[in-house]
Amino acid sequence: MCDIFIVAGESSGDLHSAQLISKLLSLNPDIDIQGIGGSKMKDAGARIYFNYTDVNHIGFVNIAKNYFHLKSRLEATAKHILKLSPAILILCDFPGFNLRIAEKIRSRFKGKIIYYITPQIWAWHHSRIEKIRKYIDICFVIFPFEKQLFDKEGVKSHFVGNPVIKQIDDFLLTAVKSDKSIKEISIMPGSRKEEVLRMLPKLLEIGKILIDKYKYKVNLICSDNIPFDLYKQLMGTSKINIILPDESSNLNTIYNSDFVITKFGTSNLECALLNIPFTAVYKASFLNYIIAKLLIRIKYVSLVNIVMNKEVVREFIQKDFTVENIIFELQRTLRNDEYRNNMLSEFANLRNLLTCSEDNIAELILNEL
Repeated sequence: MCDIFIVAGESSGDLHSAQLISKLLSLNPDIDIQGIGGSKMKDAGARIYFNYTDVNHIGFVNIAKNYFHLKSRLEATAKHILKLSPAILILCDFPGFNLRIAEKIRSRFKGKIIYYITPQIWAWHHSRIEKIRKYIDICFVIFPFEKQLFDKEGVKSHFVGNPVIKQIDDFLLTAVKSDKSIKEISIMPGSRKEEVLRMLPKLLEIGKILIDKYKYKVNLICSDNIPFDLYKQLMGTSKINIILPDESSNLNTIYNSDFVITKFGTSNLECALLNIPFTAVYKASFLNYIIAKLLIRIKYVSLVNIVMNKEVVREFIQKDFTVENIIFELQRTLRNDEYRNNMLSEFANLRNLLTCSEDNIAELILNEL
C-alpha cells in the first residue's frame, strides 16, 4: 500500500515530480510516496520502483528496437501499481508509456488517476484525447492554451502554472553574475544518448571555432543520464569547458552565459526565464524526421515559440543545423542590440503567460487524497 505513486520517464519529469514530492511532503510528511523516477525523486523522499532510464528511449526506430523490453516493463509496472493500490496515481509526461499504464489498470484501479504535464496533443497524436477522456480523472496542465483545449474536449483540467518558473525563481534567490572579460557561450546537446551522439560532434565543431577564432569561453553542459566516458570519447582534445551534471551548476552556467545553443525541450524555457538569449537546434535520424514531419501539427518546435505563437528564437532543424547558421545567429544576437532586446522582451511576456495564481498543485492533489 502507498498513498501516491508517480510515474516519470525522463529527466525533466524526474525534476518536476521531485519538486512536487517535496511540496507534498512539506504539507503532509506522513504520506507514503513511491514511483518510477530518478535520483531527484529519490532525494525528494520517494521510494523508487525502478529508474526511469530503463524505459527512456527516444525516436520511433529506437522504441521499436526495444519493444519487448518496454512491453515487459509496462506489464510489470501495471501489476505493481495494482498490487500497491495507491489512493492516487500521478502520471508525469512520458505519454507513450503512461497512457498505456492508465489503459491497462483503469478498470481495476480504485484510486484517482491524475495526469501532470499532459501529452502534447496540440502538437501531434491528437487522437490521444480519447484515452485521456476515458482513463484520466484530472489533468494538471502547464500551458494556458492546454486548459482551453481540454475544456473544449470535455476533460477536467487545472492550469497550475509551469514548474520551470518555480525552479528558476528558487535559483535566482541566491544567483550571482560572475565577473568576466570574455564572452561565454554554453551548449546543451540533450539528455539522451541518441541525441548526444547525433548532435554533439557538430556542436563541438562550432565550439572550436568560437574558441579559436572569436576567443570565447565555451561550456558543455552535461547530463546525468549520459556516461561521462561518452562525452570524453566524443570531445577528444577539445578545449571546451565541461560542466558536470548538477541542477544548480547547470542553471548557474546558463545564467552566466551570453548565449546558449540548446536542443528543444525544457532547456528552452530555462534559458528564456533566466533571460539568456539562445537558439534551438535538433537533428533526428532521417527515418524519425520523416515520420515526425508527417505527424506534427504545429508550426514551431521550441516551447518558447509555441507558447508565444511566433518566432521569438530561431530554430535550426536537420539540414538547417549547420555551423554557419549557428555562428551567424549567435553573432547577430551578440552584436545587434535591437535584435537581442526584442528577444529578451518576448521572454518577459512568456513569463507572464506561464505564471499562475491558482491553488498550488500539491494542495489540489492532497484535496483529492
